[in-house]
Amino acid sequence: MPPFRLFLASAFLLWLAFPPYNVALMAWLALVPYFLVANQASTPRRLYLSAWGGGCLFWLLAINWVQVAEPGWESWLAVGLMAAVLGAWWPGTLYLIRLAAHGLRVPFLVAAPTAWLAFEYLRAYFLSGFPWYYLAHSQYQALPVIQVSDFAGAWGPSFLIALVNALVALVVQRGLRRERPPWLGIATTAGLMVATLAYGLWKINTATFRDGPRIALLQSNLKQERQRNDPEFTLSTYLRLVRQAVRDGPKPDLIVWSETSYPFGYIAVGPDLGDNELGLQVRQIDPNLTVDFWRQRQADVLRSLHPWVDELGVPMIVGTTYYDHQVSGLSKYNAAILFQPGRREVQAYYKLHLVPFGEYVPLVKTFPPIRILTPYRDDHIPSLDSGKRPRWLDWDGLRLAVAICFEDTLPHVVRSVIGQVPDGRTPDVLVNQTNDGWFYGSSEHEAHLAISVFRSIEHRVPLLRAANTGISAVVDGNGRVLAQIQPTKEGVLTHSVPLDDRTALYTRVGDWLPILASVLSLVVFPLSFVLSRRTSSPNHPGLPNAE
Repeated sequence: MPPFRLFLASAFLLWLAFPPYNVALMAWLALVPYFLVANQASTPRRLYLSAWGGGCLFWLLAINWVQVAEPGWESWLAVGLMAAVLGAWWPGTLYLIRLAAHGLRVPFLVAAPTAWLAFEYLRAYFLSGFPWYYLAHSQYQALPVIQVSDFAGAWGPSFLIALVNALVALVVQRGLRRERPPWLGIATTAGLMVATLAYGLWKINTATFRDGPRIALLQSNLKQERQRNDPEFTLSTYLRLVRQAVRDGPKPDLIVWSETSYPFGYIAVGPDLGDNELGLQVRQIDPNLTVDFWRQRQADVLRSLHPWVDELGVPMIVGTTYYDHQVSGLSKYNAAILFQPGRREVQAYYKLHLVPFGEYVPLVKTFPPIRILTPYRDDHIPSLDSGKRPRWLDWDGLRLAVAICFEDTLPHVVRSVIGQVPDGRTPDVLVNQTNDGWFYGSSEHEAHLAISVFRSIEHRVPLLRAANTGISAVVDGNGRVLAQIQPTKEGVLTHSVPLDDRTALYTRVGDWLPILASVLSLVVFPLSFVLSRRTSSPNHPGLPNAE
């Protein structure tokens, strides 16, 4: 079969492994066509163009939900540009595999999964990071396979899946050539599979959970356009959900709203800030705003939220915009704020990692036409500030870590709020507030949930997800989804928190596996350069043939 078709086959099969189809078994075979090409004896330059075409096809299929944010040609252009950039991972990985396996004679079963993992890791940071659709994420329901994430992160299952694909490709290739099967590779891979499953079953069967407080998670069913343009309707929706949470069954111990669900923001003004300076800062928000209007807004917000929490007798974590006016300047955060009955002071978490084009538009002042890649068609361009350091919410003897929106897809960000606590007391619960209304009714909802499951296993903490349009869920420290509300359904999910007393090695050591893979991959380039300098012929058999 021509290489281009093999790349397209890998792209299509790999797409089937993820939501919305979730054929998890397909991930263990999807890359076989890709690796068959990677292990060929010669590599014409046009092969890399074919690999890029396969990568583009996969990403076009996987992230087509991006265009749901604002249907139109501009959104499809954004999808196409993302696919083109992300698709470059395929020829990049192919080249690295070829360089290691054929240039340095690294065993193919080492070169292929190591290179794949290194590029997955790079994607967690490249252009702000897009760590979606890792091989591991396809297995989020295969709990015994993914328990190794508590010491290797999601990278562990990804490496194993890539290894199995490489082994199958090698077996097929040697079979076609009537060569001896790679018995050592077969034995090693089988041993890793057995060890992975044995470890997973042991961790699942020996886990014990304590019933924690009853938490009510609020899920609205608001399309982003409605939530953004009709604040009164948004507030009335959440008022109704709060009443439902208190009315139905035993009163919850805590109510969690979704991201930016309180539409009027929370305003804090430093005591040393005068009206003149405040006026300058207010006009940064909107040139038509006045100090009197803004102070009245501040009073109205305080009169609504604090008395409401006092009346209900239930603390609430509210997602909203936090306007922080200080002598040093204005900061505007995407925040999760904890309100408690009888207390005027609040605790807040400020989002650390902002989403490009959603919470800020990079280079928009330098290159204004870039705004066509965003869902913003008026003069409102988001310009939020990121939190300066991790923060935690301490409540009722528990410490809550918060991840807002896509922060739960970034393993290094979640680890910063769970594993890097100055006083050494790690959080007991991870709370994810998200607004997936941008991608209403698409496969993004389940894909997002699939990624977040790994954060629970990596740190052995329960995860509470409160989402606009879904999927709100309760996940235990084994990554098991205990309860959930389906996408595009309004409702309240009340459930006891399954507290987990276990600790995880990943919390302490972090991304050791992909870092090791990346270091090994980087070593390939100088070594191959040295080898090429010692080679008199440009077509020396020890180097990939460029023709």
